[in-house]
Amino acid sequence: MVTRLCPRDGQVRFAHAIYSGQDVVLLAGTGWGKTLAFVMACFLDPTIIVIIVSPLNALEEDQAS
Repeated sequence: MVTRLCPRDGQVRFAHAIYSGQDVVLLAGTGWGKTLAFVMACFLDPTIIVIIVSPLNALEEDQAS
């Protein structure tokens, strides 16, 4: 069985915005596919620089308390 994975519309719109030179902020839940949304634009143009800020330690501490 072959599974074909397709990006979500939101991921494509996000990647297109980055590729078009727009500054973009993405807030999405776990499992939404944020990494793919960021990386798709880099596949099209390797000169694109993407900075991902992921406050995982802060979230972990918040959930623990």
